[in-house]
Amino acid sequence: MQGFDKKVYQFIQEHLLVQPGSRILIACSGGVDSMALLHFFATNRKWLQIDIGAAHVDHMLRGEESAAESKFVEKFCEGVGIPFYGGNVPVPAILKRTGGNVQTVCREGRYEFFDEVMRKHRYEYLATGHHAEDQLETVLMQVTKGSSPLGMPIKRRFTIGTLIRPFLSVDKAEIYQYVKEREVPYHEDPSNQSDDYMRNRFRRYIVPYMVRENKSVVKNIVPLTDELQEDEALLQQLAKEQVELHVEFTHDGFPSMNVKTFQSIPTALQRRVIPLLLDYLYHQENSALFYKSDLIRQLLEHLHSQDGNVSIDLPYGFHFLREYDKFTLRSKHAVQPQQIPLLRGEKVYWDDYLWLYWEKISDVNNDILLSAKEVTFFDLPEESLPLSVRPRKEGDRILLQGMTQAKRLSRLFIDEKVSRTLRDQLPVIVTKQEEVCAVPSLRYGNKFTKQQTADSKYIFVVGNN
Repeated sequence: MQGFDKKVYQFIQEHLLVQPGSRILIACSGGVDSMALLHFFATNRKWLQIDIGAAHVDHMLRGEESAAESKFVEKFCEGVGIPFYGGNVPVPAILKRTGGNVQTVCREGRYEFFDEVMRKHRYEYLATGHHAEDQLETVLMQVTKGSSPLGMPIKRRFTIGTLIRPFLSVDKAEIYQYVKEREVPYHEDPSNQSDDYMRNRFRRYIVPYMVRENKSVVKNIVPLTDELQEDEALLQQLAKEQVELHVEFTHDGFPSMNVKTFQSIPTALQRRVIPLLLDYLYHQENSALFYKSDLIRQLLEHLHSQDGNVSIDLPYGFHFLREYDKFTLRSKHAVQPQQIPLLRGEKVYWDDYLWLYWEKISDVNNDILLSAKEVTFFDLPEESLPLSVRPRKEGDRILLQGMTQAKRLSRLFIDEKVSRTLRDQLPVIVTKQEEVCAVPSLRYGNKFTKQQTADSKYIFVVGNN
């Protein structure tokens, strides 16, 4: 193994991008970068001890021309004996229906298809053909937009696997030389020449000027961004440790911190602590939510201000509140409790998305069981019945199996990573004495079992509407 192949292989080994026995899906557009990547893995798969496949997406933007590119990639895969997975994303129809940015719609649709293929065919890695110039362009675009110039990560989590960029170690000229020497066919996408896209403008006008000023700029950008990403990972870890050490939670599970304690944290960590606190509000709920730098700066200013109490609205119905020596991130709207009795043998519908039912085991309606989502068994004394369902309340606790002390629902929701919106939607089952005994779809108390026992007297059933 020499030259180009050796350089890429050493990069893969240095960054532990793949392991022997891995299954790698190659994202292949048919352009020179992705075709070179596909050829590299196809010719070195035995050496690397890997299985590979190729995925191509037709965005349906160029009619027969883009459809022909899909056939071209498929034919190449047949020639080298690897699986091909083709998909379509009707970008023009999506834009007509919902609007939006062309490149964003293409990227989201493309990666959604890659995710489907990886799940269905058990691929652990998704490999893309980004190279050193792509990294330089990304850094310049990040600086232009006011973001941290960290570039693209060499590898990152991607749904069920890992996205890797093995070609960040090589530049465009080396890729062209590779496909020329090995006679690798490829298609050029005419949209790459359009000045409509920001990346293309940097590629055509800014990067060539920088290369004329310093021929090593492309070669230097990859180790530079690698070091910056390592520094950022360390700072993020230190910020996380500060949050774990100092954050407190209100009775209903919202994050709170002492202002003086926050001010004592190094400024570099303060900027990273705020997004970590915001994650408690938006975790898994709005994955595309972006904590803009101006919002972080605004919150930092108020946390260092000597003014009185401050309240700032945040996206999706939350707000920042600084009062006296503490600040809290919380919902603007309190839950309005309403309680519904659960009469034995009757279905009760909850929040339009599920129904609840309980009955003596001997009297259960078998039709109910056929449509059940969850079935548990329990025994409670008559004085604890009937059961009721309501939203969570301040101070709610539940005694779980194997525990000697009841656990706060607010803490349970945090530990189980339940999103803020879902916390307010989940039904809470209580006894006549207001003792929480179950949170269907999440956890059941110590009086409930999944399997019927000799002590089981009643059955509890949950189903979807």
